[in-house]
Amino acid sequence: KGVDWRVAIPFDGSFAQYYALAVNKNAPHPAAARLWQEYLFSATGQNLRLKGYARAVLMETMREDGTLDEDAAAKLPTVEGEPQFPTDAQLEKARVTVDRGWAKAVGG
Repeated sequence: KGVDWRVAIPFDGSFAQYYALAVNKNAPHPAAARLWQEYLFSATGQNLRLKGYARAVLMETMREDGTLDEDAAAKLPTVEGEPQFPTDAQLEKARVTVDRGWAKAVGG
């Protein structure tokens, strides 16, 4: 409350990425982790992301079946053109960079 929040999308190039979720292979309660993922991809979970200005991955389907939060969708900024997704080489370079700096960044 009281924060002047603005969302901007550059029109000279938009970068996109799909949601990345994982369940740790050593999770103490892997079924609970899988349920959490199901929730995140449910209409309720997608609408929560939408309220945070993240485009719901199932937005068109949700609009068709009437589960989309239309008020939240109306607040999204206009996006023009096709978003660019990272190539496999770019993803690998990012992975190496994160691996190299992760422990130092998070103190592990």
